[in-house]
Amino acid sequence: MAIGWLANTAAADTYFVTRYGSDSWAALTDANKTSLLTTSYNRIRFSKQFDIPGSPSGTVLEKLQIAQEELAWYMYIHIEDEDRRKGIQAQGVIGAGVVQENYYAEMLQKIPFPPVVLELLDDLKKYKGLHFVDIDRKEPCSVDEDVDESDNSYNIDGVY
Repeated sequence: MAIGWLANTAAADTYFVTRYGSDSWAALTDANKTSLLTTSYNRIRFSKQFDIPGSPSGTVLEKLQIAQEELAWYMYIHIEDEDRRKGIQAQGVIGAGVVQENYYAEMLQKIPFPPVVLELLDDLKKYKGLHFVDIDRKEPCSVDEDVDESDNSYNIDGVY
C-alpha cells in the first residue's frame, strides 16, 4: 500500500538501513512506521510553504521521498516534545523558567521542519524571499540608506 510518495514501509526501510543513526527504525512496528510516514507526508503536502506538483517524478519525486523519510525520523524523535511545546504556546504561556525557554506567539502557527527537509524541498518553496542589491543610480547612497524626497541633499538633477 502506498504511503504518500513511498510505495510502502519497505521502501522506507531500505532508506533507513543506510541512514546513520536510525537503528531504532527497524524496531518499530509496521503500524508505527505507517503512522510516521503518513503524518510526515501530510505535513509536507499540506504545508503552505511548498508548491508540491500533483504527479511528481524524477528528481522531484526522489527529493520528496527522502524528505518524507527524514521528516518521519524527525517526528519519531521530536513529535512528543513538539506537541508539548505547541500545547504550552496555545495556552498562552510565554516562558518556562525551570527550563529557561521563551515561547513566542508567532511561533504557535509555524509548523517546524528540520533543516534537511527544508534543503531538500528548497526548489518547491512557494516564496523565495526578497533580496535587495545596489544598482547604478544617481544618488550617493546605498539601498540600505533611508532616503526621503524632502531631503534635498540627495537631489541630483531633480531626480530622487
